[in-house]
Amino acid sequence: MRPGGRNPLPRAKWPDLVARALGAVRRREARGEAADRDWARSILTPAEFDLWSRLSAHDRRHTIQVARRVEHRLASTVYAGDTLWPAAALMHDIGKGEADLTLLERVVATVATRMMTVDRARQWMGSQRKTKRRLGLYFLHGEVGAALIRRAGGREPIAAWTEVHQADDSQRLEELGWPAVVVEALSQSDVA
Repeated sequence: MRPGGRNPLPRAKWPDLVARALGAVRRREARGEAADRDWARSILTPAEFDLWSRLSAHDRRHTIQVARRVEHRLASTVYAGDTLWPAAALMHDIGKGEADLTLLERVVATVATRMMTVDRARQWMGSQRKTKRRLGLYFLHGEVGAALIRRAGGREPIAAWTEVHQADDSQRLEELGWPAVVVEALSQSDVA
């Protein structure tokens, strides 16, 4: 986080946010949900799969799409076949479930993230007002999700990615110490 809580959330640009908001109301993709669940189960630990299964249907579909994009982007690298990276993609939005927002609230929150600072979102997370608290949880779903993963005994690299995936801060991403091709695949797959 930059001093003064300046960095906006998330790192996605306006067109990405609009596309994601509109995607929330799109019809389900042709890929079978059962096949997706089986694939997710095969690359997640039981504790991670339990958390992932609690996501809304929309969020599960989104994370499957992101994970498949990661797999595709890494296919021609030395990381092809390493399931840790698609697993990190599957888990990156785990914290959104804690906010328990309606579809309309999520669309509004997604657009509003460009005007929110990390400091303000943290204040809102601690608010006594239910809606404000839920919005704060949504804005900081990366941090919330990382805590959930760690508490459940999930893998630390997955918790680390979940925590920083919203970052608009290359230094924070570099601090992971991961290969640049992996960080790029994860980052670009979430905004594609």
